[in-house]
Amino acid sequence: MFKLIRYSKMKNNITKYLLLACSAMVLFSACRKDSFEGDSAAGKGKDFVRITEGKVRSQFFSPFTTINEINMFSVRKDAASDGALNKANTFVLTDLGQAYITKYNTEHGTDYELLPTNMYTQKTDASIVKAGNTLTFNFAAGDFAKNYILNVDGSKFDPSKKYVIAYVLSNTGGLTAKAGKDTIISAIALKNKYDGVYSVDGSMQDFTNSTLGHINEFLSSASNTTGVSAPMEYELRTISATKCELYDNYFFGGNYIPIRSGTSYSQYGSFALVVEFDPATDKVVAVTNYYGQPAGNTRSAQLDPSGTNAYDAGAKTVKIKYRMLQPSVVVAPPNIRTVWDETWTYIGER
Repeated sequence: MFKLIRYSKMKNNITKYLLLACSAMVLFSACRKDSFEGDSAAGKGKDFVRITEGKVRSQFFSPFTTINEINMFSVRKDAASDGALNKANTFVLTDLGQAYITKYNTEHGTDYELLPTNMYTQKTDASIVKAGNTLTFNFAAGDFAKNYILNVDGSKFDPSKKYVIAYVLSNTGGLTAKAGKDTIISAIALKNKYDGVYSVDGSMQDFTNSTLGHINEFLSSASNTTGVSAPMEYELRTISATKCELYDNYFFGGNYIPIRSGTSYSQYGSFALVVEFDPATDKVVAVTNYYGQPAGNTRSAQLDPSGTNAYDAGAKTVKIKYRMLQPSVVVAPPNIRTVWDETWTYIGER
């Protein structure tokens, strides 16, 4: 019925380990070492080139009216040896153009638009040359990564749109293109007004299992030894001008809705929210299941119309009542298994 997974440690408990790990990655990631016997790995393995963020990168920003630098993507050389690293290379990327974006939108249900040329200029970098519809990246000996940065004019941003640039690695300079990392759609958009971190207060009832309850019941209990205290926190992460995904960056770390299970904790597998607002009224007009409506386990999300279901701009709160339907467990319509009645209170930007 539900899946128990190990919770993620909080950021303040792991920061020192992340810093150590990142330092080690910087020191040793420039040159990829294959396992070997003897004194050198020279000549072993392939040298790869890749677009690090391929195939799709989405970035959301708080509204701005200045001209800001935005790192759209990076090209990286993965050398199998010191000799390969210390060799100069030239890589060429070709603009995929409007036809590619139109086809991608049709196939994936997205609404990307090409970034208008009057909204940006390329940051000056002598090693990255734009000519027509191509970008040439000139890697000197020892170079292993270069960022493609645009100066974007925020005053020209339409907050209802997702702007993109799209490129394909068309000349690998004699290296091997990394599988799945030879194209990039890099999207930029503005965060909607609901985006942010929220504390959670409320209740939950599972009509099929009385041992399950709201996560705050566990977080505030004596049996909680996780180091994470009540209240629960969620992030609303912008998907579009009207939609946000509900993201747990506090307890499990991911698209989950944690719950109490007896004296411990758990979560409903393949169930998390996408919340849709009406910006004109700030009403919550719909919720759907992030994993599919329904997901493979028949779980879907639904608003409970008896709730307030609205964002209060003055109080910066979302009052919401929502349901999880699961006809594989609750066979009789309307198949309601669980109901949450919550208030999300804005804490700050994510």
